[in-house]
Amino acid sequence: MAETYKSFGTALGTTGATTIYAGVIGVAIVNGINISNINGTGSTTITVEMVKGATAFSMLSNCAVNAGTSIQILDAPMVLDSGNTIRATAGLTGYFHTIVSVLEMT
Repeated sequence: MAETYKSFGTALGTTGATTIYAGVIGVAIVNGINISNINGTGSTTITVEMVKGATAFSMLSNCAVNAGTSIQILDAPMVLDSGNTIRATAGLTGYFHTIVSVLEMT
């Protein structure tokens, strides 16, 4: 089984649900999810969910993030099975960058 550390960055350019990490065939251990509000003056909200099949499970719900600040939303590693995804929904377009750090085992 190959083990590879990876980071994935996404700019949320829409207020629709955006996949910020798509699981691999195998297992992925998510070590961190960083959310940054890159807007210099405005605050807005973000929601983050883990999706298994057709069911979404809330990880962070309508959390306000102030302008120019970042938050970490995991306090312990999280295991994702094959086919699971993590998605984020921004309150306003163009406010957030996300970074997901994972260990993929394929």
